Amino acid sequence: MLKSIPFANAVTTVMAVMYVVCVVLSYAAPDLLFDIFQPWFHTINMQAIKASKMVGPEKLLFGLVTLSAITWVTTFFSIELYNRWAKK
Repeated sequence: MLKSIPFANAVTTVMAVMYVVCVVLSYAAPDLLFDIFQPWFHTINMQAIKASKMVGPEKLLFGLVTLSAITWVTTFFSIELYNRWAKK
């Protein structure tokens, strides 16, 4: 049996750290991100969707908050379902 709240907290923390790392990389080495992600999308030209300017701090904070909220809720309910189904 997994504890839903600690598990959701852990996954959300990992996602938030990954988000911050991605933001730092996007400012420090934006071309590196495209070099990493291009092979993941095969025939999609990532350069065609590259932003022309960096996102402001208020949007970055909004992204961090919403990503964290969605991650926490999704993880919490996934663990709740897992625990219920594991009892059967």
